Amino acid sequence: MVCSALPHQSDSDKNAAMFRFPAIALLLFFTACSGPADVHETRFIMGTLVEFTIIDDDRDRAESAIAAAAVEMQRIEDAFTIYGDQPNAVKLFNAAAPDTPVALPDEVSQLLTLALKVQQQSGGAFDPSLGGLNLLWGFSGDDAPSSPPPTRAIEDAMPPKHCIEHHGNQWIRTDRRCLLDFGAIAKGYAIDRGIAVLQQHGIRNALINGGGDIRLIGSHGKRPWHIGIRHPRKKGGVIESLDLQGDVSIVTSGDYERFFIYHGKRYHHLINPETGWPATKAQSATVIAGSATLADAWSTALFIQGADGIKMQQEMHQKALLVDDQGKTYGSLVRSE
Repeated sequence: MVCSALPHQSDSDKNAAMFRFPAIALLLFFTACSGPADVHETRFIMGTLVEFTIIDDDRDRAESAIAAAAVEMQRIEDAFTIYGDQPNAVKLFNAAAPDTPVALPDEVSQLLTLALKVQQQSGGAFDPSLGGLNLLWGFSGDDAPSSPPPTRAIEDAMPPKHCIEHHGNQWIRTDRRCLLDFGAIAKGYAIDRGIAVLQQHGIRNALINGGGDIRLIGSHGKRPWHIGIRHPRKKGGVIESLDLQGDVSIVTSGDYERFFIYHGKRYHHLINPETGWPATKAQSATVIAGSATLADAWSTALFIQGADGIKMQQEMHQKALLVDDQGKTYGSLVRSE
């Protein structure tokens, strides 16, 4: 028997999750049936429903651990989001005049350093400086977009390549169009921090699913965790199933959670840094990496790259699965490539 673990969402929950914090589309779900030691809780964090599942005989400990992990993940959202009115260091950096040195907190500086490394490794397919473009498209705003921005506005919002520079202990942005946006990496980082907090509370078997960003530790009782990779076009369909245990991070980026159809064409939230328009080479991209942070960033990069990016994932010893724009599948998460 297969038991779906996707939480029920009201229409208002779905709309809020879809258009607030820039989040990876929910393309993963785990289908392990509940057992007597399962503790499930769902919290709304980072603009999406985050599901915590812990396997532990001590329910009080599990619930306390979940509460602490949720607080930590909310802290990450507050520290990194460019949306809403709450101030943070990222917003202050984006508001600073170009070429003005800004000292960022160590945590922000470290995640930015990692983001820029992925940008370099991916040949620019991942870019943390697209905040202006993302704000223009509006997929993470309060109101859902229904048509693309004017071409001229997109051109004016395009940041130059490599417009974020590190000088000693400070950072600068070299152009007014260069705005930090951690939306394609911070959710994975928050999940990593959530798992760390669970472990600090003595939890050894758990899964956090943040709208398709998943990290799991241990096992689901006497069984592995059962993960299904959702089909990007067939509702309820699965393109690959996995039995996983140990410490595994797996993230999917896709074009069908936050999108609109305009004149018969699909426009979605995954923007190609080369064009300023939604990427056109894939329907979904899934990556298993050493952390949810890396899997988050690399699933975005792979989506932008399309099938050509599979070889790069193999060279990095990361398993990947891509569904291209025609629905053809490349790579595998099950067997070695």
